[in-house]
Amino acid sequence: MDTVQEVLERAWKAHSEGAFDSALADYIWLFDASAADADSASLRLSYILSAWAKLAEEHLPARHALVELRDRDSQRLLAQAGDATLFNDIRAINDKLGDLQNTWHLFQQLPEALAAQCARSALPSLMICGDYALARRHFPHPEQHLAQAAALLNERRAGLNVLTTEGMSALLAEVYNYVTELALVLDLLADCGDTAAAEAARAQAVTLVQSPEARACVQAELDAPGTTLDAMIELENSSATE
Repeated sequence: MDTVQEVLERAWKAHSEGAFDSALADYIWLFDASAADADSASLRLSYILSAWAKLAEEHLPARHALVELRDRDSQRLLAQAGDATLFNDIRAINDKLGDLQNTWHLFQQLPEALAAQCARSALPSLMICGDYALARRHFPHPEQHLAQAAALLNERRAGLNVLTTEGMSALLAEVYNYVTELALVLDLLADCGDTAAAEAARAQAVTLVQSPEARACVQAELDAPGTTLDAMIELENSSATE
């Protein structure tokens, strides 16, 4: 039996050769199969969904299939047969479809307890759709969220040897995740009109980071957004040429 990686490579090949229906059949199989396979689960909402969405740009049946999957999962979620993981699948599909309003409308229909579990995943869509009141209601303590994100960065930094290329690459990835959460907090506070809290959170974001190396990376990102991603790419390129 073919592995998930083998089927994914076959689907990519079929797509590149214009065999769109064959590629679509493989992407549909891959999306379901990877959900039950721990070794390939990380590919599901990244490579597999991205490849399917790319096919959908060229092949209308692929887009229809993606919408049908989204709608099927939404019905399951609203029937209370789903959970936050299923909501995140739907949100990821909507991101690829460029349909953030669907995520917003779906979130509005969730029971309160489930909405609380899905709030972080839904937050960017709520904000882009301009529903800052709903976003703030389900994210009432952004400062606590920032402190939790910093604690996670500090914990993971402690296990890294930043004197190695591998360790520095991992640190940059952790900093990237942290500044992503920081940007979310700052945007939410600013869009809600709480500029003083946004400025305080911006300053707090640096002081919460314990490691000098990580703190310097965070400060560099605040001074020049995009610095972290540029550094990640540069480090990857230098590693490839060694």
